Amino acid sequence: MGQSKRIIFLQSAHTETDERVLFHQAQTLREAGHIVEIYGMDSFLNYVPKQADIYIVDTPKSLWKIRHISAKIVYDITEWYPSKKNLRNIRMGKLFKALVLAIANLWAGWRTDAFIFGEEDKAKPFRVLYPRKKYINLPYYPDLAYIQPLPTNELTQVCRVLYAGALTKEKGWERVKSTMERIAELLPKTQFQLDVITKDHLPNLKAYDNLHLRRLEFMPFGQFCKQIVKYDLFLDLRDIDLENTHCLPIKLFYYMACGRPSIYSNLIAIRKGVAEIDTCACLVKDVEQATQAMIQYIRNQSLYKQHCQAALEMAQKQYNWQSIKLSLSQLIDEL
Repeated sequence: MGQSKRIIFLQSAHTETDERVLFHQAQTLREAGHIVEIYGMDSFLNYVPKQADIYIVDTPKSLWKIRHISAKIVYDITEWYPSKKNLRNIRMGKLFKALVLAIANLWAGWRTDAFIFGEEDKAKPFRVLYPRKKYINLPYYPDLAYIQPLPTNELTQVCRVLYAGALTKEKGWERVKSTMERIAELLPKTQFQLDVITKDHLPNLKAYDNLHLRRLEFMPFGQFCKQIVKYDLFLDLRDIDLENTHCLPIKLFYYMACGRPSIYSNLIAIRKGVAEIDTCACLVKDVEQATQAMIQYIRNQSLYKQHCQAALEMAQKQYNWQSIKLSLSQLIDEL
């Protein structure tokens, strides 16, 4: 264990309760004996700069707040900057704003002492431009202490499905909706329960006696981990566009830790991040493939249980926070 340091997480894109920071990074650093404070987007505008040994920032905007030249700075890169959400609702000057944000990102890389990379594709520009700077790869793996898997169920009578996210076209809600309506038509003897964790208003599905829809409010992290173990399958059918396909979904690893298969859009980032993904999930291109994947799991219980077991074993052996957290402590000790 190195010398105790005062570390401030300063985040303009994430809240104080962001699971990656609060329940993983900050917890690990506190266990290592460091003094840790977190200032998220809810308090960012009113944040008064404080002296720290190390600042961990999530955007150039966060870095701009720091006035202590002697402090070390770690840039935790989990977002595209600029990204689609940075440029949304801009009618004119979108290209100009994208250029300004890209330059700000390069400036942040120059000003930074070390990097934390959440995924490979977002690391490439910084690895090329700043090859001598320290960095670690810290994927979005969950701490398994928060997730307690339940025994698997037979899906022939009842199949409980979860979708968590915004009800937008980009996030794939229309494809999720169409998949569930289609599966209800094709398998009328199976009861389907679709739960949706979202902040959005829940629209109606077509009326089927065997398809039931329920909206759940966004919930604290601990409650979320207790809730997701109750499902048999997870659906996420977001757009396969240039940005999405290079973004590795955080929820995928939580679903794996539940010991359950997922049906996800066929994203390049997933295939890069989980080479064995076909042994525990189905990656699909459209509603038809998603529907057929669900039918296969329901009719082939042997395959379903194999994928459940594979997902759990992969989470326990490799894709968990315990397997990577030491690198974070080592990076902090070296700064």
